[in-house]
Amino acid sequence: MTKTEKRLEKQLTSLLTNACNTLKNELPQFCYLSHTASLKKLNTTLLVQLFCSQSLSATQLQTATQVLNTHLSALNCTLKATQLKITLLD
Repeated sequence: MTKTEKRLEKQLTSLLTNACNTLKNELPQFCYLSHTASLKKLNTTLLVQLFCSQSLSATQLQTATQVLNTHLSALNCTLKATQLKITLLD
């Protein structure tokens, strides 16, 4: 991993941590998130997985997407609906 990629990964992790904290305040059923990505093609390979205690309504899903995109805009990165996965916890 190059210095640039390490810096990008650190920034991405920080932005997603901030987004996670915002989502915890806005969506009561949201628990935490995880992500995978190739740093060389971040915009097309970023996949964010939201872990929730209950399913999200369409409005809540839209809110989650907006929160994530607001935070990720610092990296000029935008999530599409296909890059967001919801997992229900037991």
